[in-house]
Amino acid sequence: MTESIPETLDLDAWLDGAHRAERSVTLYARADLLADIDQLEAKLRQVAEIPEEDRSYGDADEAAEIRADIDRLNIDLYASRLVVRVTSLEDTDEEAIREQVRKDLKDEADKAAAKARDEAREKCRRLEITAANDINAFIRPAANAAADAVIDRESSIRMIAAAVVAPKMSVEQVRRLYKKIGDAQVALLSQAYSRASMEAPQVTVPKSSKPSQADAGTTSS
Repeated sequence: MTESIPETLDLDAWLDGAHRAERSVTLYARADLLADIDQLEAKLRQVAEIPEEDRSYGDADEAAEIRADIDRLNIDLYASRLVVRVTSLEDTDEEAIREQVRKDLKDEADKAAAKARDEAREKCRRLEITAANDINAFIRPAANAAADAVIDRESSIRMIAAAVVAPKMSVEQVRRLYKKIGDAQVALLSQAYSRASMEAPQVTVPKSSKPSQADAGTTSS
């Protein structure tokens, strides 16, 4: 059975109501609490390992207190959450951002490449690599990778700032985000951006919500 498109479809109206895909991700400001939770869970395991015949009422009370502390920390961690919505950018927007970054960070990228070349030369010396072609083959990739790392990181920061739908973030706020919560959590934003850009919507409609054959205007194939 195949569904036919209604002859009365107003494509312009449909396009007017269309939106780019958006994805959401949850970030936590108090991820430092995970260390405290880890320590308490380890302590709880130690209490649980006490043989049954050696346990006292004090051990049971201690276990209950530990569980309460873990619950409190999880509540504090959850309270620090921030739900961020991310959409995709057009290819032209991405390239414009990269081009601007290349201009803005040219000196910084050049310095990173120069440092990488010096380090590569020193490594060649330690490894007793003396042939000019071999040295160049060692140095060039290292210099390119160092320069690319500078450009890629700043491009990622600016693209995230442009792609975040809510709450709106400036480039400086995204930069602070990297410093405050670390690469691992910010990587979730990059992943959400990739999903919004690359993944087609997967829609599951409950059978009870699907139109009947008559309403859908289906035809037998």
